[in-house]
Amino acid sequence: MVQVYPVKALARNQNPRPGKFRPDGAAPRPPSTLPPPGDMHLNLQLGKFIGDGRSGIVFEAEQLPDAVANSEHAFPPLVVKVVRQERCQSGAREAWFYDHLECLQGVVVPRCYGWFELRLTPEWEVPAWSAYPTSNSRTDANEGPAEFMSYHPSDLREKNIGPSPFMTELAAARDRLFILVLERVGDRFKRQPMDDDDESDLELSAAYTELAHMGVDMSMDIKGSNVCMAPEAPPGLPSLPSPFTGRTHNIRLIDFELALRTDWTVAVIMYNCESHFGFI
Repeated sequence: MVQVYPVKALARNQNPRPGKFRPDGAAPRPPSTLPPPGDMHLNLQLGKFIGDGRSGIVFEAEQLPDAVANSEHAFPPLVVKVVRQERCQSGAREAWFYDHLECLQGVVVPRCYGWFELRLTPEWEVPAWSAYPTSNSRTDANEGPAEFMSYHPSDLREKNIGPSPFMTELAAARDRLFILVLERVGDRFKRQPMDDDDESDLELSAAYTELAHMGVDMSMDIKGSNVCMAPEAPPGLPSLPSPFTGRTHNIRLIDFELALRTDWTVAVIMYNCESHFGFI
């Protein structure tokens, strides 16, 4: 679903400098630690509108009491991200990254409780789409997935390079409703008025470095609205230590539809990301 960037067949320099690429290629997804699939049902209704963006509209998720009263499992406060009608491909990419980053859920990214699809019939309407329209006239069909955005379409065609058939199908789909169910995070990360910018940048750098260990470059979409505080625990779940650094973070990074899966080294990814910290 998500291909590695940059595309080697389109590289201008076939002899990159030493230290730019990981010698063993893109970081693999570690084995899942989740239990086998079960038979859990959770009934939710949309609550207060939280915010919207390029690819989705986010609401509080109210857990109906009858859905959890007899359950042995406890859920933290949740949100539902309703994917925009013309952004099914972007939503699928984001869901892919949450799966790829399972080992960092609860560390620097929110815990993800699933990606769900509903096929729509012509008479059905999705009120969120009409109530919170986007001013962006572009679509996934226009733009393609993030890993190909920096290439000219003719260069991609010449090398017969493009999205998978499934991702191409999603770019054109208009009859599907996709949602992500996620842990609710805290307020937006803010630099304190008297804070030393260096201290804030160190916090940000440490959080983005965790993603870099998994070969994920977020530099295309680093902005204030995509950096939040960890949820307050309780009622949220406590932060987990990083499997890479052992550090416990108070930051959560969100919105992965423009993330890149790369085979760059951590140093190269962080050079790209840190140049955008001024936008936070």
